[in-house]
Amino acid sequence: MSQTALGESVIDCEGQTVRVINQAIRAAVGNGSTRIKLLHPGAKHNLGVALPEGVHLTVAGSAGYYVGGLNDGATIDVHGSVGWGAAESMRDGTVVINGNAGNGVAASIRAGTVVVRGSASTRAGIAMKGGALVVAGDVGPMAAFMMQKGVLIVCGDAADGVADSMYAGTVYVGGRTAELGADAVDEDFGADDRELVFGLLKRWNIPAPATFRKLVAGRKLWNFQREDLHLWKSAL
Repeated sequence: MSQTALGESVIDCEGQTVRVINQAIRAAVGNGSTRIKLLHPGAKHNLGVALPEGVHLTVAGSAGYYVGGLNDGATIDVHGSVGWGAAESMRDGTVVINGNAGNGVAASIRAGTVVVRGSASTRAGIAMKGGALVVAGDVGPMAAFMMQKGVLIVCGDAADGVADSMYAGTVYVGGRTAELGADAVDEDFGADDRELVFGLLKRWNIPAPATFRKLVAGRKLWNFQREDLHLWKSAL
């Protein structure tokens, strides 16, 4: 591990195991470093897990599975693409992916913001419990599946099953939407929605589509009704 003139700790991941890399990150944080850069990450998995508030981690390349998982308030910038589960179960903080994201990006996050400057694969924002996921490109099937709270903003297109079986939360789609998921319904895109969506896109310097479609839970799955059996079957 080395340190730049600006006080940034630099960790070269070349030839190192994930355990050694994460131990080096923890050691840097323990020594008071707040800015840490990983060189040659080589798409390794589980980088930068459970980092605390006040830490800014830069991953200078692509990362594998679960980068930034269990984030506890840190800011993580990935200068590449990521595998599945990026920022999974994030408690708070910010994860910015300057590329594409694999399956389940921002799964089960509780707060904070995840930004994908490319496109996201299947089940983006699955089971979100709060926070915001912003995708500049497209999302694959089943985006926001079983969302409980939070916001998903998609500037591109959304594949089949978007907003399937949501309990609550809101999905905004700027491009085309394929077949909606079970119990997903349209709601008017109002002034408060415009302020929220366009404010976030401006904050992250993401070009905004002219209009957005707003999707919410129809609430027919909140309580079982026999006449809604077809919805329950389609959600399985």
